[in-house]
Amino acid sequence: MKAAVAPEFKEGAKPVLSLKPEAPANANHWKDLPFAVAFVVHVLVVFVLMCALGVPLLKKDVAAIASATSSSSTVTTPVVAPNSGFSSDDMKTVLEVAAVLAVVASLVAFVMFNLVINNAKFVISFTLWFNFVLNIAFALFAIVAGIPVVAVIFFLLGLMAMCYRCFVRKRIPFAAANLQVGAAAVQQHYFVFPLAYALIVVQLIWIVVWAIALVGVATKVAPTNPNTNGTGFGTNCTLPKDCLSNVCGHTNSTTIGTTCLSPVAGGQVVVLFFMLVSFYWGITVIKNVLHTTVAGTVATWWVAGSNARGVTTGAFRRATTTSFGSVCFGSLIVAILQTLELIAKESLKQGDWVACVAQCILSCLRGIMEYINRWAFIYVGIYGYTFMEAGKHVFTLFHNRGLTAIVNDDLIGIALTFVSLASGVICGALGLAYATLDPAHASFSGAKVVFPILGLAFGIGVTLVPLSIVDSAVATVFVCFAEDPSAFARSHPELHNTMVDAWRVAHPDAMMAFYPA
Repeated sequence: MKAAVAPEFKEGAKPVLSLKPEAPANANHWKDLPFAVAFVVHVLVVFVLMCALGVPLLKKDVAAIASATSSSSTVTTPVVAPNSGFSSDDMKTVLEVAAVLAVVASLVAFVMFNLVINNAKFVISFTLWFNFVLNIAFALFAIVAGIPVVAVIFFLLGLMAMCYRCFVRKRIPFAAANLQVGAAAVQQHYFVFPLAYALIVVQLIWIVVWAIALVGVATKVAPTNPNTNGTGFGTNCTLPKDCLSNVCGHTNSTTIGTTCLSPVAGGQVVVLFFMLVSFYWGITVIKNVLHTTVAGTVATWWVAGSNARGVTTGAFRRATTTSFGSVCFGSLIVAILQTLELIAKESLKQGDWVACVAQCILSCLRGIMEYINRWAFIYVGIYGYTFMEAGKHVFTLFHNRGLTAIVNDDLIGIALTFVSLASGVICGALGLAYATLDPAHASFSGAKVVFPILGLAFGIGVTLVPLSIVDSAVATVFVCFAEDPSAFARSHPELHNTMVDAWRVAHPDAMMAFYPA
């Protein structure tokens, strides 16, 4: 078998100029340390709030329920019709089916993952075609149902989907090549997959801790001096004094009349704002730690080939130590924007047009910041830059290579989203099949809704984990190819040639900067 030869090593070929930045002199020092300290302190504060305020409140509620149950045990229990409630046996069935669906979802995710990496071009092309066919099918259904306006809308969406496919047709091999290389990298270092699932467990723990703390905090700061002459929440009102809460307004932007709303104190608003920032910050930090770890892993594979060992462990250690402050910094900005956007949405429900403008602006800012984080954290994971330095260096790289427009190409993201949804639909269908075929154990009310939803949730959730890893790997591959394709030519010549061929077809002008004809 003839060995692959990279273009730059062919006779007469000009070497490719590397645009790798200089690694920071203090690469092993802690970067953006104040943000790491602030994050750890805030986590400790939330944990203390949970223990001091949330847990005692929950214990009090549990004791009250137990007392009420024991006091009512002497009362004659009414006869309940079969299948009208949700018994302990039904709960056992739900838990057993959920466990089975989790295993099935893992198998489906494994199959889908291999389908994507082995047939990347087909999956991307099929996704684009399916989008067109689905819109046309909905349009035909609307015609049959006698809803011409909806039919026109879906026909237009189908036409747009077809136009988009024609527009990006030449870029499909390019996206497939990047996807293939990114998947090859994480397959060589498969430890990123159990790490990702472990981080999901950490996320779930954080959500539970935060939720218990929130219950305690919200109860503690709730207003204690309502208007005793007013009416309760949800009743019609004209003036604030008509309400028990002294708050009269619209429940949402479509409501004509005003109703009494829940009481909100100034201190409560401030506390809940910081609690929301805390929630989003924790979730985003955990997600970005994984993204940064994948970036460091793929970058090492890019240069060192398949022989490097302990790569993921080292990348994860850096992401949670010396580079943790940088991860916390970028994540905090997104968390604040997400919180402000949520507040604007709630204000919009009360008919505030200023909130509509604010929500639009905040949504755009959040999208921009998430876009910056996606690329900046790659350089954080590779070189250990501060967050600001990483963002500056990576976008300078794109500008110098003439790749600024190419980074917006999201064919891979569309395909990965479609695959995760397909996994959810498959598992949801299996849940519905169980509820239909085993009525003896799925006889409680709503069984045909509960089991499909469980399947859908497990299918999407479990599949998103490996696919999100691939997505991070693809982004890292793009950055590594932009800065130093020569290193990849030496470590993986066959994959390098595949990428070069795809780039020449999709972006011939950009490739002139790499391999002049």
